[in-house]
Amino acid sequence: MARRGNSKHMLGDALGSVKENALTTVVTSVTVGFSLAILALFLFVFINLDAAAAAWGDRTHVVVYIKDAALDDAGAVARIKAKTLEVPGVKAVEYISKERALAELKDAMKGHEAVLAGVDAGALPASLEVRLGADYMEGFKAAVVVERFKVMDWAEEVQYSHEWVEKFSAFLRFFEAAALGAGVFLAGATVFIISNTIRLTVYARRDEIEIMRLVGATNGYIRLPFFLEGVLQGLIGGALAVFIIYSGRWLLLTQMPAYLVFVVEVPAAWYAVLGATVAAGVILGAAGSIVSTARFMKR
Repeated sequence: MARRGNSKHMLGDALGSVKENALTTVVTSVTVGFSLAILALFLFVFINLDAAAAAWGDRTHVVVYIKDAALDDAGAVARIKAKTLEVPGVKAVEYISKERALAELKDAMKGHEAVLAGVDAGALPASLEVRLGADYMEGFKAAVVVERFKVMDWAEEVQYSHEWVEKFSAFLRFFEAAALGAGVFLAGATVFIISNTIRLTVYARRDEIEIMRLVGATNGYIRLPFFLEGVLQGLIGGALAVFIIYSGRWLLLTQMPAYLVFVVEVPAAWYAVLGATVAAGVILGAAGSIVSTARFMKR
């Protein structure tokens, strides 16, 4: 019963502090809400762009043209594809026959068919379109794979978009670093604001805390109401963040062109986003409280 009474007292103390410092609580909760909302929207953009980048990266980077003499027997294509898949770094391979190459060329030249008059499938080479794994998107590793193809006896010529792969790899590295930096900054700024807000509350009640120490209250007993206060501020901020995410995404969708809508698509179920956002708010609030009270208790 005593423990239950203590718990009620601590919760009531935390709620009372929140009411007494209503303006501070509102400012802190709004800060948490906007910080989490910005971070969540940033994560949406990052995840969606990363998925799009992965799709772009899955495009063909290496085209290997096959010698006509290497296709003399019926099983040649299967053997060549099997040898290609054995090369480290190769994710997938697709055979493009002479006939298919001509059909694709005609499709690309629609409206200018006269240019291809008299051209038959025999004039074009068969080829393999080789897709590289994500670990081999860097220029040096891709170049090693290309060199492996160049020495194969069935390969006539190898085309490799070296410059495109280099730029793509650099873009991914920059984007990942920027995302990590922004996420750390936003989380750190939120914890800093909450910790300093609660620290002011702790300082304002320093006389009360000293009396509690004199009568034998433990540090844990003293810290718990402030911890609960931080959790409540984080909970309110998390709920506010969900509202901002909903409304902010709706506003963005009304303003951006259709081909960019994928950037702000929600990459998970809404209930998961709701739960994760509120939980993040609670964690940030708790972390801010722990940081602030730890500093004070050391004095």
